[in-house]
Amino acid sequence: MTRNPDFAVTQFILPGQVPDRETAEGWRQWRLARYSFVPAPQISLDEYRLMSPWRRQLHDLHRAATHANLPLQETPMSAELARLMRGRLQTNALKHKSTTRAGLMITGGGYQGKTETACEIAAAFEDAWLDLHAQLNPDALPGTRDPHIPVTYVQTPVTAKPKSTCHAILDFFGADHKGMNMPQLTRQVRASLHDHGTRVLILDDITRLKLHRADDQDTST
Repeated sequence: MTRNPDFAVTQFILPGQVPDRETAEGWRQWRLARYSFVPAPQISLDEYRLMSPWRRQLHDLHRAATHANLPLQETPMSAELARLMRGRLQTNALKHKSTTRAGLMITGGGYQGKTETACEIAAAFEDAWLDLHAQLNPDALPGTRDPHIPVTYVQTPVTAKPKSTCHAILDFFGADHKGMNMPQLTRQVRASLHDHGTRVLILDDITRLKLHRADDQDTST
């Protein structure tokens, strides 16, 4: 049976399984493939009219996919955020002292690109950090096999409490947390972040924490 030569193109245009950035493997897949989409080529009206109906339909589909996957556009605000966040990540990653690492909270209205901008900056940091250390964890203990995960991305649970937030962080690593109490969860989170060489922890939608509650204050801390 002859295979349709446009089949591979169609498969490329249509989305496959979308990486789940809330897992270590999903984040890695997204980070490595985030520039892989090729937009539809620009053609003239005459070139479009010369296409067969099938090729025209395929081109229209590719254009629709291009519009659905537009790249991030740099703005003065995003450029300033990138400058600040890159500096903060680098400073924290290079600290030798056991002092507190300064965090960064990004605020703004919905659908303004906060998540995608932060993820892109963190992914670029991870690319550079892995290249710097030849893809290896510089702090790994001899004989351990924990994968090196410089960046951890977590969606803050809808009802964020200490336990549910710890569960979400541990789920990113695929770590077992069944039956653990709060002190055990806290220790497990700290151990997972350390053992995987994590330098950046992104908590998306952190505003779900209402800090007038004691539990939320504990989670924020």
